[in-house]
Amino acid sequence: MIGALPKSGQDYALLRPTYALWVLAEDLLTGDTDWIHDYQLRDTKGRRLLPHGGIWLLELGKFNVEQVETEQQRWLKFFKDGEQLAQDQLPSWMNTDEMR
Repeated sequence: MIGALPKSGQDYALLRPTYALWVLAEDLLTGDTDWIHDYQLRDTKGRRLLPHGGIWLLELGKFNVEQVETEQQRWLKFFKDGEQLAQDQLPSWMNTDEMR
């Protein structure tokens, strides 16, 4: 949701960043092995509307990381494998304040 909109005559760069996260259990982009995609608003000449915001598409079916190394990977592994986790026996990659 876009927060405080600029007043008439103010620069659109004052808009707060707005992102949509699409967490997909199934693959959407079949010819691509990447599991994360960052789409931004551009015109037909490739010029960006804003320097921030956009759509992040996360395809969990393509996400196969065994060793979690980043917060992004931690959250994606949680989205993908969270239902199989036992609350009293969490794996080491879940040992953070946010995940507990």
